[in-house]
Amino acid sequence: MVEVGQWEVRGHLDTVAPRPAAAGAHTGKHRTVLACTSSSTRRRRRIARPPQGGRFPDVEIDLTAEVGHGLGEPATQADAVLWPLLSTALVPCGVHSGDPSSILRACSLAVTREAALGAAVGYADRVGAGERFVDYDPEDLAATIIYQLGALDGLALAEQARVTCVRAGGALFDAVRTDRNHAWALVNAVLDYDPTLTIIGLPDSRLLQTAERNGLSIAREFQPHRLLNANGSLGAVVTEPEAVARRALDAVASGGYDTIRLPWHTSAERACAKAVHTALVEAGHTITTPQAPAQPELPVHLAVAGRMSSA
Repeated sequence: MVEVGQWEVRGHLDTVAPRPAAAGAHTGKHRTVLACTSSSTRRRRRIARPPQGGRFPDVEIDLTAEVGHGLGEPATQADAVLWPLLSTALVPCGVHSGDPSSILRACSLAVTREAALGAAVGYADRVGAGERFVDYDPEDLAATIIYQLGALDGLALAEQARVTCVRAGGALFDAVRTDRNHAWALVNAVLDYDPTLTIIGLPDSRLLQTAERNGLSIAREFQPHRLLNANGSLGAVVTEPEAVARRALDAVASGGYDTIRLPWHTSAERACAKAVHTALVEAGHTITTPQAPAQPELPVHLAVAGRMSSA
């Protein structure tokens, strides 16, 4: 087992040792993961900024939401509301929520609706639905995340699609804001599995700093229905649709965010999601799937042949 090692101390950069390659393995994929000191070279999805003294131009913005939980009728009703609103579908990968059938349906719908497909990865905790912190060894967590990416990507391939981004869900999302070990695990998993994937997270989080430092693409997320605490963590919930929509418009105007996460858990939150979408469209902004980095091509047998008929 390789220890995570020393990390950032008052701006000094240390490194994490790469994992040793197995005999005969391709050694190019294992990389040294650098600590999360900020970098001036940033790979972000481009977002327009207003000219000095001018009107903020209409911009393209990504809307995300979690779909495909497969938890019965309530989840099905939520999906029906969310699919017309989003441009990137974040799909749970089966260890904290979701099942093969619901994941496959979500992949199919993403293709039909021309939405990007993202992995909503989490702790392996189905009983707690991924909402409880799990004190994982970082190597074990990285393996669990790779497992989830492979599960979703495999089902996506069956629909001739590919995963384009990854976002931590539930308690893992909160943890990677500050937890160096779990942020390292997610970044290392992406480096090992597919370094073209974009990592979604809160601005200035340890996760995005670590991802940037290691050359990965990032997307800065804004949650219009959540206030931020003084320490940068997610705070109180905003429940008024008009207020949530206004916060989304302000976030787009700030130029500091690349993607907006739509609330989805309750019918009231889904009303807020609709308000956000309506406000952005009426303001002239374009809800669109972001331009993802080039990805590996589909295997030849999947590129030329679709799924066999059940008949």
